[in-house]
Amino acid sequence: MKGLNSLGVDCIAKNVPHIALLGSGGGQRADVGFMGTLYQMEKEGLLDTLVYVGGISGSTWCMSSVYNDPEWSSKMDRAMSRLFRPGIELKQILDWLYKQMNDEDFSLSDVWGALTSAKFIKEMDQRHLSDEARRNTFNPYPIYNAVNKDCFTHGPTEGKWFELSPHEAGFTELGFFIETSLLGNKFKDGELVEKKPEMDMVKLEGIFGSALASWEVIKEYILNWLKVKLVGKIGRLIMDWEWGTTENFLYHDRTAPTYLSSKERFHLMDAGLLMNVPYPVFLGEKRDIDLIIAPDYSAGKAFETLTLARDYAAEVKKPFPEIDDKILKERDCPNDCYVFEGKEKEPTIVYMPLFNRRNCKDAEEVKAKMDEFSTFHRPYNKEQIESLLEIVKANVTHNKGTLLKEINKAVRRREEK
Repeated sequence: MKGLNSLGVDCIAKNVPHIALLGSGGGQRADVGFMGTLYQMEKEGLLDTLVYVGGISGSTWCMSSVYNDPEWSSKMDRAMSRLFRPGIELKQILDWLYKQMNDEDFSLSDVWGALTSAKFIKEMDQRHLSDEARRNTFNPYPIYNAVNKDCFTHGPTEGKWFELSPHEAGFTELGFFIETSLLGNKFKDGELVEKKPEMDMVKLEGIFGSALASWEVIKEYILNWLKVKLVGKIGRLIMDWEWGTTENFLYHDRTAPTYLSSKERFHLMDAGLLMNVPYPVFLGEKRDIDLIIAPDYSAGKAFETLTLARDYAAEVKKPFPEIDDKILKERDCPNDCYVFEGKEKEPTIVYMPLFNRRNCKDAEEVKAKMDEFSTFHRPYNKEQIESLLEIVKANVTHNKGTLLKEINKAVRRREEK
């Protein structure tokens, strides 16, 4: 409430709007972009208006890094410095991986988590997500996202989306959840049968960002990088293409549908493969969101994540604001900000494409910028990181007025509920 009042927004405690900032996927582009967005929102006094921060794929690299500091939302200068640190020494990475190899659920996600921690996040964060539940901070509440690979291609939509927060992890649409600290433990008939150590953030990052793990990247970075002893076991995983192996807490649970309860394990992977912005967990009554701020760092065309979210919402019967398809004509060179206004139960969405007609002269330059900061790019150098940060920060600053206007509207909407 103080954050709102400091911006000149007239608001009392019971009318504080539910505002969520959603980071998209996009590899290091999303990691750096989301960091720049958070940084500039703090400088503009906007960060304290947020109730939630949601991430997917590359933006979760930024989230896991900033949430390592319980004071991050008031110390973004300190958080930003992580982008310019050197990587992690090989020995530290191998020590972590050798330890994980003893787990029967060891998969390629563990290898990918170690690689992204070393090359991009630049720390081996062995903190647990549930630690955040015990912190007394004023940071926005974090929600990470994955999808159930076993339902990804042929299964029902309701069985696909999987969310993880400090308190619970589970299937968004079906309402099956477990305490986050127990994810990965063995269950049968709804009863705990074997307790295992909680997954750390390195392991989880291997799940959240696993869409990047193309065969070319595996071959270049992993097979040529790790020692022969480790590669022997990884070779089998590559042959089976085994990712995100996780003990199924719904195994033989009679309350769950058969497609979820019939197997001892399920496989979690990058939710960006389904939809590259985590809209699903912020739609509907559970979190009752008034305003979504959605900077988009995705590699696809502008509005692609929005139309996918609209179609998803229609399928699971959740409210979503109307999108005029005429606007899709601007997808090759969009404006820097669009507002899709919710009327009753729908949240309003402020959509902010990364490369746009304010920072690019035409569609050709938008494409060139996306190629320069490609998702499958080697780690960016200092100049590239600084350049991308300036673009993102300018996007926030230029649209502060629009954001404030929509925040005020969100307060008025909350008053009417």
